[in-house]
Amino acid sequence: MARKFDGDNPLLIYLPETDFEFERFASDVKAALHNHNSVIICISEGLSDSQGKFICEYADEVRLDTFGHKMLTGSGKMLENFVRDRFGVKVRSIELNVNQRCSGMLASATDIEESVQAGSEGGKAALKGITGRMVAFHRKGNSPYSMECITVDVNEVCNQEKLFPVQWICGNGTDISPEFLEYAIPLIQGEPQRKMESGRPVYLYRR
Repeated sequence: MARKFDGDNPLLIYLPETDFEFERFASDVKAALHNHNSVIICISEGLSDSQGKFICEYADEVRLDTFGHKMLTGSGKMLENFVRDRFGVKVRSIELNVNQRCSGMLASATDIEESVQAGSEGGKAALKGITGRMVAFHRKGNSPYSMECITVDVNEVCNQEKLFPVQWICGNGTDISPEFLEYAIPLIQGEPQRKMESGRPVYLYRR
């Protein structure tokens, strides 16, 4: 979504639904550097090779979270060092983490409207005595975009993974197809009214 024209950065995008190979990655980077003096590469922390070994495991021992899942962090730094050592170029890795996911300054109007709708539906379900279920979004259409809130068994969600659709991965595992844009662009529509005070955002206040 950040691209302004064909051939714009990010030039390479890697997701965990395809096996990661260091030599193929090196070949991709070499080709990108041949045509561009500035290359942005986006990766998921969950990248793993064909044997199931996470890329971050090549650098350090990986800790486990409370669910027993490996805590995937450090892949960017691992590949930063790999590219620097292989090509002798200036490299910088930036991890977009909690701030990106949680900042209210990045919320779209759609985010806010749908979060309010989810909370409302959850309250209604609780008042009806419904338990062991959670609110989920069911997309009804893309053009125009529409969705409805439903409840699903919490066991179908808790400690489960929803994978990125493999059919949306293209470019021999280095890019994302237009179908992703069709899915994602409706979710970032609208600029909400943000209350500010002394140049700072105010998220919770009383009148």
